[in-house]
Amino acid sequence: MLSLVASVCALAFGACGTDKITAPPPPIPTPVELDWSAIPGTSGATACQPTISVSISGPVGSQLTWMGMGLNIEEGSYDQDFDQAFTQRFWAGDGLRAGQSTSSNSVGFGPGMVHITYRFTYTLTTDSPRLHTDSVSTLCQ
Repeated sequence: MLSLVASVCALAFGACGTDKITAPPPPIPTPVELDWSAIPGTSGATACQPTISVSISGPVGSQLTWMGMGLNIEEGSYDQDFDQAFTQRFWAGDGLRAGQSTSSNSVGFGPGMVHITYRFTYTLTTDSPRLHTDSVSTLCQ
């Protein structure tokens, strides 16, 4: 019986050769994700000033850099693109790192029902220099 136990132990230890990998498996790549929201706030009875929020999640060290912004107002067919400097002023910064969030409400609109779509262009450190575009809409009444 003792020799059977010794044989099993020898087989168990012999199965772990020096050419075996003993480190944990590599991490699964996590994509960068942005979460957008728009809240149609008001600034008195005569204006609409939406709050736009964004948060970024992803691998440590991933970063978003703002490249541009545009907005479209469905009523009246207003469509405007803004440069990187305007976008950075709108967000009060160059971009976001993984785990950060920010919001802004520095664009006001007249009274009445207004359907507003904000478009944002940005790059990500995880796949730069590819330019990404996301949009978020809100309805002010």
